[in-house]
Amino acid sequence: MNFLLSRLLSSGLLALIWTADVRSASVPAVPVEVAMVKFSNLRAPNGSPGNWYESAVVLNVRPAPGAPAQMVSRVKVGLLLGFEFAGTAGSERRTVLYRAEAECVALEPGRTEVRFYLPAEIVKRDQLHGDPRQWGVELAVEGRPLPSGRAAYSSNLAGAEARLAFQKRAPAAAVNDGVLVPQYLSPFAGEYPRATPSFVRREMR
Repeated sequence: MNFLLSRLLSSGLLALIWTADVRSASVPAVPVEVAMVKFSNLRAPNGSPGNWYESAVVLNVRPAPGAPAQMVSRVKVGLLLGFEFAGTAGSERRTVLYRAEAECVALEPGRTEVRFYLPAEIVKRDQLHGDPRQWGVELAVEGRPLPSGRAAYSSNLAGAEARLAFQKRAPAAAVNDGVLVPQYLSPFAGEYPRATPSFVRREMR
């Protein structure tokens, strides 16, 4: 009885291991994912007055086996911020959206940060500090969108439907295009020299 039981248990265990291996092999690893997003107010390094609002998107980079030089090429990071403000007397609260994107030439394995900034005038006018009411990050590699993990959106956008609804509001941010800028278009372009990737600069064409 003990022998048969041990055979059944070992066979079942092997079947479970085989099934897990097949499932893991059928689901490709995501080469880049959002680890966290950090928000802070910083004084510009050029001595200009006021604080800028920094959004630092921290990425985990895991190149696929056999990737050229073990790097992930053409990683696009799109950031959408939603700040909520009190309405005027008798009106509802209003949401102001900002969007920007940056494309990294290539990323090495490990962690890297892609930073975006709102200028000091916006920070002073709207008294920006802490986390936005809602925010989300979308990633793409060589033009192919990547699935979004839990850390890619604010905690109040945990469900897929809520995230989709938020992204559908992105066109409303068009009125503020150019206000939220990637690091290389900000006074912080020369900061973090050892922790800043190179970017595709399409505005130079």
